[in-house]
Formats: sequence, structure tokens, C-alpha cells
Amino acid sequence: MPRIRWLITGIVFLILGVIGLFLPILQGILFIVIGLMCLSKSSATVRLKKIQFKKRFPRLGAKLFFLEEKARAWRRRKKDKTKE
Repeated sequence: MPRIRWLITGIVFLILGVIGLFLPILQGILFIVIGLMCLSKSSATVRLKKIQFKKRFPRLGAKLFFLEEKARAWRRRKKDKTKE
């Protein structure tokens, strides 16, 4: 069941990201990165494609890695605040 949740969440964020690329209100790239993170948790194929992308495009892969780490740190801070 959690795998299906990650899959649905990832697809929703990817759709929001694509919409955000055309609308100035939404941050499209941010939603796409979050969607990829969610999908990589649920799908080995997406995880493999993400690794291949990072190898093929090292500069963009470094930015993707940076954004993923930033999102993980934000999630940890939010989780720590709720525990207090």
C-alpha cells in the first residue's frame, strides 16, 4: 500500500511540475524534483533512470542531488518540530 501512495504522490507532483513550467505562479522545477523523489521510492526503474541521468549530465545531476538533499533536510526539520 505505501508503494502505491508514493506512486500516486509522485505522479501528482510531476503533473503539478509540468503545469508549473507554464504558469508563473507555481515552481515547476521544484515540483518535478519532489515528484521524482517520490517515484524513485516506489519504482526501481525510475531510480535507475535518475542515476543514469546524473551520470550522463553531471552538472544537472549535481543540482538534482543538491535539491534532493535540501528537500530531505527540510523534511527532517519538519519531522523534528512535530516531535517536540
